Amino acid sequence: MRMRMILAAGVLLTALMTFPSYAGNWIFEAGAGWRWKEDDGTYPMNTWKWIDGDGDCRAECYYFDRNGYMAANQYVGDGYEVNAQGAWVEDGVVQEKIVAFQGTVIGSEDYIITLPDSWKGNFYIDQTEESLRVYFYPVNGNVREIFEVHRVGSLEAKKILTAQMENKKDLGWCRGNYYICGLPQEQSLAGYNPGEKEMIRQMTKDYEKNIGKYFEFQ
Repeated sequence: MRMRMILAAGVLLTALMTFPSYAGNWIFEAGAGWRWKEDDGTYPMNTWKWIDGDGDCRAECYYFDRNGYMAANQYVGDGYEVNAQGAWVEDGVVQEKIVAFQGTVIGSEDYIITLPDSWKGNFYIDQTEESLRVYFYPVNGNVREIFEVHRVGSLEAKKILTAQMENKKDLGWCRGNYYICGLPQEQSLAGYNPGEKEMIRQMTKDYEKNIGKYFEFQ
């Protein structure tokens, strides 16, 4: 099962439904369709927009018509196809790109990690069935990995993985899986400006010191 992002906000089901996510909200208007409301109250119109609607740090691309409603299950412009959910597809495959995550709660069906507020807007994640990696994401795109969480399904696999990791912490066992955290490594800060260097130092120091507080099994 693919790891899922844990969202703090819920879904309000009324005649006007909203699905909260970072940097805006999906809004459904009965009889009309879906719109994307930006934080400033505006709506994209007659344009394409990359949106990470479920908070998994992977954005899909949607087209909004001149009235601001999402196109679905049709071809737009010069033959670009959008599926029933409105996402741009090529040969049936939803097109995605990694984007920075704007919240501070990440995790899976087994655990959640609540990061300091200072991390907000400064990181993105890459996750698979076996691991979750968190990266510092500065404006200039000079990405740096801060920490990682690995999931293994057997004690033998755990021994093999931990033997390969120099700087690690055993997070525990949950529903048949062992979890191990790779802690921040000492690496060169070349290429970052003074403010970014300080942010990296603070992020790594803070996480390493407080991992027990931030990480919890569900």
